[in-house]
Amino acid sequence: MKGPKVVLIGAGSAFFGRQTIWSMVSKEALCHGALALVDTDANKLRWMEQIARRAIAARGVPLKLEVSTDRKKVLRNADFVILAFANEGVKLRGIDAKISTRHGMTMCSADTIGPGGVMRTLREVPRQNAILRDVRRLCPGAWVINWANPTAAMGIAMMRHFPDLKTFAICDGPHNPHFENRLLIRAGLASKPEEITDALRSRVKIRAGGVNHFNWLIEMTCQGRDLTPRIMDALKAATQEEHIADRNAGKIKRTNRIAWQLASALGYAPLCIHHTQEYLPFFQGHDVDRKNAIAIRKWDEQERWKWMNECWNDMRQIASGRRPMEDFLAKTSADHASDIIEAMWAGLPKRFYLNVCNNGAVSNMNDDAFLELPCVVDMNRVRPLFFGDMPRPILGYLQRVLDEHELAVEAAVTCDRKTLRQAFLASMVAVSIPDAEACMNELLRAEREYLPQAWFEYAKTGRL
Repeated sequence: MKGPKVVLIGAGSAFFGRQTIWSMVSKEALCHGALALVDTDANKLRWMEQIARRAIAARGVPLKLEVSTDRKKVLRNADFVILAFANEGVKLRGIDAKISTRHGMTMCSADTIGPGGVMRTLREVPRQNAILRDVRRLCPGAWVINWANPTAAMGIAMMRHFPDLKTFAICDGPHNPHFENRLLIRAGLASKPEEITDALRSRVKIRAGGVNHFNWLIEMTCQGRDLTPRIMDALKAATQEEHIADRNAGKIKRTNRIAWQLASALGYAPLCIHHTQEYLPFFQGHDVDRKNAIAIRKWDEQERWKWMNECWNDMRQIASGRRPMEDFLAKTSADHASDIIEAMWAGLPKRFYLNVCNNGAVSNMNDDAFLELPCVVDMNRVRPLFFGDMPRPILGYLQRVLDEHELAVEAAVTCDRKTLRQAFLASMVAVSIPDAEACMNELLRAEREYLPQAWFEYAKTGRL
């Protein structure tokens, strides 16, 4: 069976490049196709090319490899285009987190929501739009899969401004079957993934969804028996763990406490709490009741640099052969995008959590709400499964998050400061108009070289 041509833009990514290569040489439906690696960083691209060539040779597969710093040279005839790029991601997230905190809005992630998420939208949407214009010209029939944060905002930009293209967005967090397996284990239906069978899955109903990084468990039953009390008990038990064997033990303990506090207060369990805690105003340190207060901490840029350097060192080790290819192939696993591509290309009946247009799946939200929902896929369409009503208060929070993303995308496309101010104020962590405006203006000044020049022409035109 002929395989697809997959173009990975941002192949030098610390997150995705190695897993995509592993998937393309390991999956029968993909290894007879072509993989095109694209990155503007020639050094990292060279490492990934060496890894790919060694992996192809080790597996003995006929995968065709193309490599270029210019995407236009490899886009033609693509079946899938994966977007996994980031513009100075660590450095600029650090700037976003530092300035936001100074103006009273603590960002513990700074890449999706709040001032950090809005600024990243301004930086990345124009780059994505340029890529999609090339896709429209060179491979208009390709599926475009966005993997770049802020996922929901990037997906909204594709939906609003390139409706003629086939697009959706993904996140590595709700990667099935791992995502639902974790819930089955947390509910006590299995102790490890190897114990989970298709028969068990068929007896369990899971309703989980929301907006990317802000998704919730709404319902979980096994043959009609409610399992959500078990999930709640597991969240509560996690807050009582004293010894956590992890270098980030303090952060994990705080996050566990926040997850339980949210779940017990709202009645629904958050499923991406390390991001969700940043979306809501409850953990910004404004509490009068200090005894029961939990406040998030500013995103740690140095910690991320350390992790990124470890990833890049691993790339060099694999590329040079100092880390044996057999070890890489044995210890790496499939990525979310490649699992989806395999199912689409081979017609496999699998269910994935994707970020797509609602189209009636959530009955009490707009059809064009861009949501993270369970979906079925094939080469012709991506369809969210019927979800039913989203309960209050989750419903209202989701709409606030979507309003912020929609305004940020509109600002990114129009370079209009009035719209940008509205995006900053739509955030649930913005509690002061002067602080939000001051934060916005300082961030624009600090990141001027990374933004379209149109943002700074307002002084000449008198435009707000």
